[in-house]
Amino acid sequence: MELPEKYYKRRLSILEKKSKGMKKIVRRLIIFRLLTFLSIFPCIFYVIPNILWLGIALCILAISLFLFSIKSHIKHSDKLQHIQALVKINIEEMKALKHDYTQFYPGNEFVNISHPYSYDMDLFGNGSLFQFINRTVTYSGRNLLAHLFSNETLPADSILERQIAVKGLTQMPELIQDFRAAGSINTDNETDLEILDQWIKEPYYYLSRKGVLLLVRVLPLVTLASISLAVIFPFFRGLSIIFFLLQLFIVGMRLSHTSHEHHKLSKRLETLKKYQLLLGTMEQAEYTGDMLTSINETLNKGSISAASSIKSLVKILSAFDNRLNILAAIFLEGLLLWDLQCMIRLERWKAGPGKYFRNWIDVLARFDALASLATFAFNYSELTYPTISEKAILDAKQMGHILIPNDERVSNDFSIAKEGDFILITGANMAGKSTFLRTVAINMILAMAGAPVCAESFGFRPVSLFSSMRTSDSLNKHESYFYAELRRLKEMLDRLQEGEKLFIILDEILKGTNSSDKQKGSQAALRRLLELKGTGILATHDLNLATIENDYPDRVKNMCFEIEIDQADISFDYILREGITTKMNALLLMQQMGIISGKEYHS
Repeated sequence: MELPEKYYKRRLSILEKKSKGMKKIVRRLIIFRLLTFLSIFPCIFYVIPNILWLGIALCILAISLFLFSIKSHIKHSDKLQHIQALVKINIEEMKALKHDYTQFYPGNEFVNISHPYSYDMDLFGNGSLFQFINRTVTYSGRNLLAHLFSNETLPADSILERQIAVKGLTQMPELIQDFRAAGSINTDNETDLEILDQWIKEPYYYLSRKGVLLLVRVLPLVTLASISLAVIFPFFRGLSIIFFLLQLFIVGMRLSHTSHEHHKLSKRLETLKKYQLLLGTMEQAEYTGDMLTSINETLNKGSISAASSIKSLVKILSAFDNRLNILAAIFLEGLLLWDLQCMIRLERWKAGPGKYFRNWIDVLARFDALASLATFAFNYSELTYPTISEKAILDAKQMGHILIPNDERVSNDFSIAKEGDFILITGANMAGKSTFLRTVAINMILAMAGAPVCAESFGFRPVSLFSSMRTSDSLNKHESYFYAELRRLKEMLDRLQEGEKLFIILDEILKGTNSSDKQKGSQAALRRLLELKGTGILATHDLNLATIENDYPDRVKNMCFEIEIDQADISFDYILREGITTKMNALLLMQQMGIISGKEYHS
């Protein structure tokens, strides 16, 4: 399989050549369009006065070529825009391979300090796992990806299904890039979806009134017939004017409602065009695996495909926009009851393809989120797909944190054999305890999302995560740091008491109180967690807490991160070892920063 960096460089080179060629075509079409437009005037002013038939023929030819050039220019401009979007994507991915992912959306709106684990693990926001992986191009896809990272436990079968889908899409990098390029033309939002959903659910007005449908069908025919007869028979001239004004009057009676509907829907036109392109891109591929196959089946329910259905809605709304031209609107309304014709066509769309719209958006979101996970898997093909374990809660070999670059990352083996086991990790400041806790959690989150993980092997049992690492006080809630910590600890214990299976990750217990209180309270809290069959990891500086291993030898295990101190130098290897740490470094670090003197340190 071609290495990601080589693939992106090769593709970028091809796309840049295509872009140059397409720019030339677009420039030539602009010149051709100008020349054909200018050629119309000599036909009108010079040829027609001298040779009528030839002038009319040349005029028709010039106008036809001008219209063709406009259509061709639009088509090739769209292609150029798509190619330029693909160029941008490949440049972004080459940066991402070097761990520069600042160009991707960070998902700040998903930051939630009350969430069981997402805030502690930096799942969202600048520099987050979400920003690292997110390549979504739709509002609903972005929400679904965030949901996969922050949701409660999924069944094992769902995780394995998603893994198969991610693996399948990893083999289609060009399809994913085409999808992302199509999605880059416009930004959709929650309001767009809410309004479209609401519109589809609204009751029908015109389709439920047979008399109105008959009137809209017959009256324009009568009006056009009277106008045609008026050319020959003067008697029909007055009648044709009456019919014309009658149609304007009928349209005027519904003007407020139709204007409201038009304004509401026309603002969603660009979003619908985006959905049309995205769905069309999805429909082009042949998929394997249950999840991807079901996506394709959903897109082709009914008599026509999802993309074709959205395209027909776009055409109706584009036609509806003709009412914005006052002169055109007067003739269209007076001759054809244009507003009512469009409203009927919209209601027929709602009654037909419209009933599948929500399903199409749901599968679009699913594909969008899976495409992000597949891009991540493609970029880091050395990663491992987890296996579902029936025995161990977690058994990982050479597990590391994916957000740490390869040349800086230190990986460790780690396992928790059974439910109710707890690992206590001791170590000096900056020895790597907190980073390791996040390493375990991030890989568990990726595994449950169906993505590959940063490990040589990774067996796990799907389980809900709950962490307490970054508790903060709140002025608005009149809540101290210590109280906030206790409240989170109580939430954790309550869920265990209710019978939930939790994988618990703690960075110290009772950080907000003094040493004597902390030691007694921490021991009591840990014992309570063990009584309730809690499973997880606790990192601590409190070496006394490690003595609990003596009381629970079959359930508690001590591990540590050690440091090397050579006079005034401290070195870290970030390797996880068995046992309790023997070295601390707080005073030495304070001396190195000039907070205390060397004399105070040695005393």
